[in-house]
Amino acid sequence: MAKQELIASVKDGQHASFLTLLQNHRSKRSTLNLKEVILELSRVQKEELWMHLHSWGNEQLTKLIPEEPSEGDIQNDQHSAQSEDKPGGKVQQSNQNEKPTQIDGSGGQGVPDPWNQEPLEPYNEKLMEGIIEFACIYLNAFQDGEIYIPDKLLELTVLLHGIVKVLEGSVQRGVLSLCELWWLKRLEERDHTIGNALPLLIGAATTKSAQKKDVIRLWAIHDALQVVNLSNPENKPLVEKLVVCAASAIFLSCDEGIKWLALLFSWDFLVPHLHQAIKSLLPECTRLQSEKIAGVYLRAWKNSQGNVRQALEEDCIQDLMYAAIHVDPMSGRLSANLHHLLHHIHRHKRHHVVATTIFTLYDPFLWRSLKAANGLVRMNATGLLSDAFPLTDSSLNQEERNNLLERQYQEIITLLLDPCHLVRIAAIKGVFTILSEFWLMIPSRIIKIIFQKLLSDLLYDASSAEVRTQVIKGLTVLVDCRDAIPFLTEVLPRQGDAFDDMSVNVRIAFVKLLLKVKSSKVSRYWEIVPVHHLLHRLEDDKPVVCKLLTQLLLNSFHPVHHEDQDLLHRSLTLLEENRAAARRFYQYASRKLDLPSTVHFMLLIWRCLRNYALAQKAQESSFDEEPEISDIASPEGQPVIDGQASNKGSTLRRGPFRVGHGSGVPVDDKENAGVAPGTQRSQAATNVKDSEPGKDSGTDGQAEDDDDGSSPLDNPALVGGLLDTIVILWTSNAHRLALPQNMKYLEALRTRISKSMPLFFKIFKDNNEVSQTLLYLSSFLPRTLVPTLVGHCLSRLRALHSDQDSEDSHATYINALCNWNRADDVLELASEWLERGFKSGLDASIKERRRSRGRGVRFCETNAPQPLIALRLIRQILKHPLNKLSALDRNRHLFLEITENMSKVKDMIGERLRQTEELSPLCSDVFLCECWAQYLSLIAVLHNPSLEGQEPHNLQDKDDDGENPDDLLFNSSAILSLCLDWADSVVVPALVEEIPGKRKLRAADDAIAIVVSVLNNLLVTSTHLLMIGAADGTFAYRICGFVDSLLKKDVSGSFWQKSLLLALEAHRFLEAYDLYHEENEAAEDGTPVDVMNSCMTSTLAYFRLHEDLPKNAVDLKDTLVMVLSSLGQNFRRYQNEVMVHVAATVVEHVCWIVDKSKGVDTEVTKIIELGGCTSLMVGACQSNAKLATALMNSLAHFVTTAVHDITSLLAVSYLLTILVNDSEKISRYSLKQVVVAADSILSSIIIPVSSDTEEGESSFVFGFYEEYAKTTKVLIEDLKSSLGVL
Repeated sequence: MAKQELIASVKDGQHASFLTLLQNHRSKRSTLNLKEVILELSRVQKEELWMHLHSWGNEQLTKLIPEEPSEGDIQNDQHSAQSEDKPGGKVQQSNQNEKPTQIDGSGGQGVPDPWNQEPLEPYNEKLMEGIIEFACIYLNAFQDGEIYIPDKLLELTVLLHGIVKVLEGSVQRGVLSLCELWWLKRLEERDHTIGNALPLLIGAATTKSAQKKDVIRLWAIHDALQVVNLSNPENKPLVEKLVVCAASAIFLSCDEGIKWLALLFSWDFLVPHLHQAIKSLLPECTRLQSEKIAGVYLRAWKNSQGNVRQALEEDCIQDLMYAAIHVDPMSGRLSANLHHLLHHIHRHKRHHVVATTIFTLYDPFLWRSLKAANGLVRMNATGLLSDAFPLTDSSLNQEERNNLLERQYQEIITLLLDPCHLVRIAAIKGVFTILSEFWLMIPSRIIKIIFQKLLSDLLYDASSAEVRTQVIKGLTVLVDCRDAIPFLTEVLPRQGDAFDDMSVNVRIAFVKLLLKVKSSKVSRYWEIVPVHHLLHRLEDDKPVVCKLLTQLLLNSFHPVHHEDQDLLHRSLTLLEENRAAARRFYQYASRKLDLPSTVHFMLLIWRCLRNYALAQKAQESSFDEEPEISDIASPEGQPVIDGQASNKGSTLRRGPFRVGHGSGVPVDDKENAGVAPGTQRSQAATNVKDSEPGKDSGTDGQAEDDDDGSSPLDNPALVGGLLDTIVILWTSNAHRLALPQNMKYLEALRTRISKSMPLFFKIFKDNNEVSQTLLYLSSFLPRTLVPTLVGHCLSRLRALHSDQDSEDSHATYINALCNWNRADDVLELASEWLERGFKSGLDASIKERRRSRGRGVRFCETNAPQPLIALRLIRQILKHPLNKLSALDRNRHLFLEITENMSKVKDMIGERLRQTEELSPLCSDVFLCECWAQYLSLIAVLHNPSLEGQEPHNLQDKDDDGENPDDLLFNSSAILSLCLDWADSVVVPALVEEIPGKRKLRAADDAIAIVVSVLNNLLVTSTHLLMIGAADGTFAYRICGFVDSLLKKDVSGSFWQKSLLLALEAHRFLEAYDLYHEENEAAEDGTPVDVMNSCMTSTLAYFRLHEDLPKNAVDLKDTLVMVLSSLGQNFRRYQNEVMVHVAATVVEHVCWIVDKSKGVDTEVTKIIELGGCTSLMVGACQSNAKLATALMNSLAHFVTTAVHDITSLLAVSYLLTILVNDSEKISRYSLKQVVVAADSILSSIIIPVSSDTEEGESSFVFGFYEEYAKTTKVLIEDLKSSLGVL
């Protein structure tokens, strides 16, 4: 039925039925298979079928493609123009033009004339697609045997192939598929169905959207290239498309693409064009793509011969070798890609033909490149020689081959001592690569010479840490070479000194070497570096080194699958050897352990300590003369902190607290054997002896232990170390313990530790260190389990004195209280003490009355308030990152209250500046300075102009507590602006005292110290506010104006550095937020450039009175370099403004020196000998090439525009004369520019000449002018001569 339906639809011209059949054929739900239908057709039916389909196609193509204009068309157009006025003229002409001619002459026999059909249908693209699709189905239907091709099918295919370039979309893609299928089926006339399709298929594979399937499709018809004459000029567009293939990365992503590119190299005239296309791809290709390119060249070389092979070798591969040697390795990825490409070629050097070719291609230039003057060329050549080693030539005899190898050995040995460190690095990498691959081939004498250079010279190369690092990395690579193991076993134990290298990269490489030695079992790593030495490094080294050391020592000190007793043995061994190293070890080891084993180990330690504590408790009960068992714990089960107890040694009979006695470990454990050499004690041997057969370890050994000591835990340091281990492991795994699935582990820790905590506080109450650790460990427990400890911490804080250590005395208590979410108690205590400190400064009588007045608090308070301690408490909360986050989140309102309360410090400072002594003992000068600094710190920390960033639940919580979220807003820049107004009116006037003709400091040095501290802290906080973007444009201009005014009043030089840093941050802030010159009123205060210029002017005024920098400005030169360099990176225009002012300041200072000495000192040859701001500013610019150029350009500009007198010109000439001898990074070209500008100014200055009749002061002045002019001319002439200025 399908057969009859197909024939009927085609014969009767039923387009819709035909397309429906094709749709059913494509559908998976339909059972129709047109391939089976086609096979059932007879030859006559096939002929008739394709005759109709050919007619359909001819009809559609005629509608699609317009006629080419001919003479008849032109005549018809003219006739149409002439008959426009006739009735129906347009219609007649239109109908005539609508009748197209047929493309071929075969459409009129036995077929209805389509042109006589009315109405005429438009072009049907779907029908054209269906005809082409049916043609493909027809060809695919014949799987086996000969395919019968009707003539009309052949004609249609050739016709479609001829116009495929003008087709578009799916029709063109269908025609390409038909032509491709025709070629693959090897049908008749296939040479006439591929020529036009091939360029289109190549173009589809070279577009940006091309895919691998396009390349695979192209390779399938690769033999079609043989029917195209590529050397014919008419096929130049096709040749260009083929060249584009070489520059397309998609061809490198599959094997078919590589085969296609290699095939293209078969035409000798294409080789140079393809090579250039590939070279254009190399700078941006990936490492894998460069390897694929090497595969293209290798495949093309293997498949070629004659002229093509010679062109590939000399024009392509040798060109890449030459480029790889002479390319700049610092300029992008080209060098790395070239070397990787050649490395892939070198991998085939084991084939003698390839090896001979490689040697032949390298021989003309490699050896001279190894001795080139350019170090980068030598480095590249070294890498290629090492990678291609050994270079051999199969045409040479054995003696010549040996000589060639010897030459390579000597070249490599020479390169190891090359003056350029980059060459030495490349040589070291290459040497170890050669040794690891060809160890047995290299003579032993050569190996000894190489290692003598490596381990005696290069391992201790002081000029480059990277050289030393590469030696260690090379030894690590060589460990994998089995043939080198006997040699390394003797060499490595003597290289332990390199572990103490000052470079962290060398130490990292050495630890990785030890890890490799440990894993490969070449040697024992503790024989290379002793264990105690490793622990010392673990204690003090950088985190990256400590992580690797922990990985190295993990199985030695914490074997996961060993028994509990062994774990405790090793832990005690580690603590006895180095307690600080043990802390770092467990800090990093916890990341490599799973949570169950970590919790088990923590509880194991706790059980050990608990058994020891129970034994101590039993001993006290037995031997204490006045035992009080009830004092061990309070009725609530909480620890009693205060009291007395004895801590005597005793013989213990239970629990694992006896393990680790003497640090002994089993002798049959390999890892423990690694620990034993550096860590075992003399008692270890005793323990081993006790366990030998024939000896009673339960009697004699026990008695011996009783004589020596009951337990290693009698050492308080070991107890503290074990508790530290628990704290560290808990802290490191807190994030894992907080997960819902791990709550059972957290509850187990809390339950077991809380039960024994009272006993521990009782036993270790005399050991302050252990008590502090227990207290911090208790802070991990819920405060409901330890309520007494909360009150204890607060009482200890109240008992603190200002003379106690600021860190150790209260840090533990504050951390514990913050962990219990009781930071509010600390803040209330601090607020109370601060309030009393302020009141004591205002009114001593009020302070006395308040001291005598009883206050209802929870604790009996007998201690005086400590305002200084209050500041340290607040600082400690803000110092710890976790404490800071939790305290600010929960107690922001308390911080705001404290900040408002601390604002009284401004009144206190103002009152202090009006007096000559401290306000009171509580309100001392130190307190005022620290309180001001802490007040400013809180202003910056509390910045929150809006609550938009807070979570909704946080806002709701605050509303539930009765607090308005608007009350928590805090605009730091507004508050700091008020501080600036206060400082401008109160503090700055106290800095100097105006006296006619001069300025001098006040007599009270302590008051001046307060003023300097207050202003410096204000500048630092303003800088931080600008740095974090918490300010606005008004504040930025306001602070710049304030600092500008301050620098003009100050002559002490106390604010230079901080002013420069503030100006730089203000400049960055204004530029980042595009606020420059937007607020004109604010800009009148001052700009960052004004601040920098005022700072330069202030230094000039200072150095006119002093010779050396002030003590607080010793780093001013480095700060100046940093500020000027930062301006030059992104703000060149503003740098020029500042540099011009620097040049003017320098010239003014040199003028002052010239006037002071009445001339120039020709003995001065160094800038530093001039001293003052000239030495400072010019010396700063000399150290940086860009700054030196900017200074010289600014000096030339200043000379051209601002120098109009002979004194300034003499100063410039004097300065240039010194710089010629002490130029450092100032170029001669820059000096020439300034000399030329000075010479032109000199020729324009008119020097008055004194007459003989002039006397007195006028004659004296004219004499100086004449002397200065004469000296200037001499200096400029000398400069022109020395610099070669015409």
